[in-house]
Amino acid sequence: MYAVRFLALAIVISSVVGLGACSKTETAAADSAAASAQQGSVSNISNDELQALLDKKVTLIDIRLPEEWQQTGIVADSHRITLFQKDGSVTPDFLAKVQKVAAPDKPVALICRTGNRTRAGAEMLAQVGYKQVYNVTHGITGWIKADKPVVRQ
Repeated sequence: MYAVRFLALAIVISSVVGLGACSKTETAAADSAAASAQQGSVSNISNDELQALLDKKVTLIDIRLPEEWQQTGIVADSHRITLFQKDGSVTPDFLAKVQKVAAPDKPVALICRTGNRTRAGAEMLAQVGYKQVYNVTHGITGWIKADKPVVRQ
């Protein structure tokens, strides 16, 4: 059930992200998908807030592409699960992979390069029933700029 809702929502959001704008039809479809799913909460967080969550062992998922992980490294103990493929489409097994590392009733944080993709990803997870999702607003670039440690790939 969650997979079907997620796929429908992912298609809508992928279209919006890929096109950079949405039509009234896409907005209505997103609203309809949102209404049919039990919504969770999405919070934007800073690097310091992420560090506090990591200290509490909250699951962190890095949704970037593999080449991005290689370029910058990753936050230690983060799970690498790509959300958007190079062509802008949603990775088909994203939700299944997330479900293997993070239960919907447990908090989960998402990080990307600058916080844009995670905003969409966090909304997707909240729409399919994840209760508390955190979006790292400045992504890995902000993490690195703040002299936080990364693990090189």
